[in-house]
Amino acid sequence: MGLVLEMVEAGEAEMTLKVESHHLQQNGFLHGGVTATICDVVTGIAAYTAVDESKNVVTADLNVSYLNPSTSKLIKAKGRVKKAGRFLVYCEGDVFDVFEDGSEKLIASCTSIMAAVDIPVVQNPQ
Repeated sequence: MGLVLEMVEAGEAEMTLKVESHHLQQNGFLHGGVTATICDVVTGIAAYTAVDESKNVVTADLNVSYLNPSTSKLIKAKGRVKKAGRFLVYCEGDVFDVFEDGSEKLIASCTSIMAAVDIPVVQNPQ
């Protein structure tokens, strides 16, 4: 998909995506499924920082609110943990258009609930 992890700290993550033609829907805007995927991934990474290192996280619930159509060539997403429990991690996130002049426009907000599970972490070969 082309997501780039830009920052990970305890309870936070940031990612970017350079928008290409295959990310767009029929009217030339960023596809809602791409936006939802970015929300899922960035909040999942933030949640992963809040669980025991022997655990993994999976999405239990994801809610995305689409606020504006995306028209830029660069997307930035920020995810953060609101509350981490023993089994569930409550997160929120925002997705922004980033324009050539550096300005940003909020295009979506999300909430997610991630579940801490005993599925082993798989290292993907790069």
